[in-house]
Amino acid sequence: MLNTQMGNEVKLILVAIVCALLLIIGHVLLAKAFADMAWAEYTTAAIPFVMLAICGVAIKFAASQDIDS
Repeated sequence: MLNTQMGNEVKLILVAIVCALLLIIGHVLLAKAFADMAWAEYTTAAIPFVMLAICGVAIKFAASQDIDS
């Protein structure tokens, strides 16, 4: 049982790390070097929606794990 809980916590920590990396990538893409490129604008605009989807999946995952235990 302890290994299962640890595995689930690691998965949620990885989700948090991915969200943090998306924030960092968004700030880098908004730098002056990339500001005039069209793909950078679309990519940075999509990041909040990707993070919202990731958070929704993480909440569903956490809720299902709470019901199981």
